[in-house]
Amino acid sequence: MRAITSLAAVAAAVAVVSFGAWFAMGAEAPIDSWKLPAETAKLKPGPGADLVTGNCMICHSVDYISSQPPMTKAQWTGTVTKMQKKFGAPLAADKIDPVVDYLVKNYGKAN
Repeated sequence: MRAITSLAAVAAAVAVVSFGAWFAMGAEAPIDSWKLPAETAKLKPGPGADLVTGNCMICHSVDYISSQPPMTKAQWTGTVTKMQKKFGAPLAADKIDPVVDYLVKNYGKAN
């Protein structure tokens, strides 16, 4: 365990010294050049799509919704409520039913 700790300390020191020397030479900090691919999936049109876009897509993509197995109204209600209560989705309580209705109609299954 001591060897691993020492190795980690040496690696950290090398990184700090290397970055310091690189920065001292007047170099700018590297900028991440990667980008996420453009979102190509679209929600199915219909009543409630705007609520889903405004309240669900701020945290995840349409693919996350469309890749779920078809769920019943009770299952979608549980999922949406979990997103609101456990994960902090900014969905007002009076908007849960319209969102669930949209999801059931477009991504759900009969009860």
